[in-house]
Amino acid sequence: MTLPRLFLVAPAGELPESHLLECAAAACAAGDCASILVGENISPTAVPKLQALGLAVIIRDCEPRLVHHLKADGIQIARSQPVKNLRAALKNESIGVFAATSRHIAMEAVEAGADYVAFAQGSQQQGEPLLLWWQDIFEVPAVAFDPVDAAGLATLLPQKPDFIRPMDVMWDSVARAKDEITALAQAMR
Repeated sequence: MTLPRLFLVAPAGELPESHLLECAAAACAAGDCASILVGENISPTAVPKLQALGLAVIIRDCEPRLVHHLKADGIQIARSQPVKNLRAALKNESIGVFAATSRHIAMEAVEAGADYVAFAQGSQQQGEPLLLWWQDIFEVPAVAFDPVDAAGLATLLPQKPDFIRPMDVMWDSVARAKDEITALAQAMR
């Protein structure tokens, strides 16, 4: 079984650039981090520094021109409707769609050209687990977008997500980032 990679999600509020970079660096040193989702207020100087850590920098719900301006790696939006328009503007960048618990939105997003979908797997009330359903049908990567800790991996890993989101407490401090990611990495072994 291929292990999922980590999908970091920076806090939506203001976070000093130095703190963001230090926590991201600690996370990357502790585990297999693939990408980081940031807000449109990200500093232009932070983007190349995050990319130098090996992270794909994805901007949350922004204008496509901002992705180009920041030289970011992609965009994540909250619905599938504008994916076709975004694909015209972002030919080489990744487009992700947060589908919450909607299978319909996820399928529409992929049909329109999305590169990945993110599910709120913890919000699903009943039925077959979203991630497992997705992995059995689609090749487009899925992100388990609800934060998960090491204890939650026992339920999550059998669903075969491509990416998982660590707990948001990882942004509290460099030590917390290291501890959270180390715990996840050890639990996935």
